[in-house]
Formats: sequence, C-alpha cells, structure tokens
Amino acid sequence: MKQIMIALGAAACMLQAATVEITDGVPFVEVKGDDGKTYKIEREQRPGSYLTNTYALTSRPSPPFFIQPFEAAPKVETYGELELLDFIKNHQGVFIDARLPNWYYKSAIPTARNIPFKIFLNDTPEREAVLKSLGVVYDRDGEYDFKNAKELLFYCNGAWCGQSPTAIHALIEIGYPPEKLKYYRGGMQAWQLLGLTTIIPKKEQ
Repeated sequence: MKQIMIALGAAACMLQAATVEITDGVPFVEVKGDDGKTYKIEREQRPGSYLTNTYALTSRPSPPFFIQPFEAAPKVETYGELELLDFIKNHQGVFIDARLPNWYYKSAIPTARNIPFKIFLNDTPEREAVLKSLGVVYDRDGEYDFKNAKELLFYCNGAWCGQSPTAIHALIEIGYPPEKLKYYRGGMQAWQLLGLTTIIPKKEQ
C-alpha cells in the first residue's frame, strides 16, 4: 500500500511539473521585437486559469460587432496561432495591431506594431509616411509602386472585430497586393483564450 501511495504521489508531481506546450515539442517560442527586446511566448501554465477580462464576453451589440468572414478578402491568407508565431519568429514581414491605441495599450501580442486601421482610410501625410515605412514608394508617374512592399499580418480584437478587415480592404483599394496581406482572425480573444503571452506596451513619449 505504501509503495502504491509513493507511486501515486510521484505521478501527481509529474503531472504538476508537466509543461503546457504550444504544440508537440514546442514549450515556448522566443521572438525579437523592433525594440530590441526578446519576448518569450508560451501558454498559461497555471491549472484552472480562465478569462475574466473583456474578452470573456460572448454578447456584443451589432452594429458594429458583426462576426467577420473567415477570409478577409480574396487572396488574403487567414492565419492561426502557429502560422502567426512562425511569421513573427522568422521576421517574414510586419506584424500589425490594427486596433485603436486605447485597446493596444491595454494589452497586445508581443512584437506587434500598432498602426490603427483608421490611418489607412484616407489619403493623408500620416498614411503616406506609414506606407513608405512598409516599402511602398511612388513611381515616375506618381503612382504607388508596391514591388518592394512588405508582407503584412493584421490582427485586432477577434472574430467579431472589423478593424483588421477594414484596414486590409483599404490597402487593397489603393493597390496593395492582397497576396502580401495576412489576417489573424482569432485576434486578442482567441490568443488569450489559448493562454498565450501578452504584454502591456509602453506608451511612446
């Protein structure tokens, strides 16, 4: 009986010590941000954890919170969490948080750059500066040249949030190649539901 109790105790310790992995054989992913910091992204390790913030809500009024299509636009690839992690780990392009700053500064996915969706809606000096930073230039005829435009991965608050799709449609409208645009539909709600690491970004001075 004593041996059985010792065995059960050892098994319980092993269960408690087990790592909650992102996927088989991957306990965490380390990614480097534009700020030079290295972020460790992993799943929540504490048993019994659950959402208690605004992302736990299941009732949202419409408009504006309609459920978004799985595909933001034709030729725009929809990403899940593993594809997102591969994108940011291997620096495949620019990872964009399309939410308004008041949402971004509450909580964000590590390495995301906050470019609010509204910036893409109108022809302004601010949009011109952002497009230039994304590799878009003017050709000799004064038209946008997207030859060296970067791949962009957008996210916002979740499947009920239209901020990323709005930004994507606005970019396609001005000629941004849709195959260079990616959409993480799950957004902050799915990211947090899976217990993945978030950060509270520091406000720029």
